[in-house]
Amino acid sequence: MSQEEMDFNMEEELLTLYDEEGNEVLYRKMLEFHHPEFNKDYVILAEEGNFSNDDEEIELIPMINVPDEDGDGGKFMPVETDEEWDMIEEVVNTRMDEPEE
Repeated sequence: MSQEEMDFNMEEELLTLYDEEGNEVLYRKMLEFHHPEFNKDYVILAEEGNFSNDDEEIELIPMINVPDEDGDGGKFMPVETDEEWDMIEEVVNTRMDEPEE
């Protein structure tokens, strides 16, 4: 499966999500892509507050973007299978290490 078959969106945007306690948390969307083999849309998020300290390793949070019936918006679901985790790790390592064109 080649990287060319996957559709990537590298545009960063900020999203407000809610944690388990219902607190608002600001996330930066780092990468968005559709994977044909799993037929799902994936979003890689990072908590916006983590960008203030350059020394800190930024924790990336992969989610599955599940559109609602209208194909709009939808909700983020956690990644649950090892196969998906492995694929996401490979995609992130490949895409994030490439120099900006």
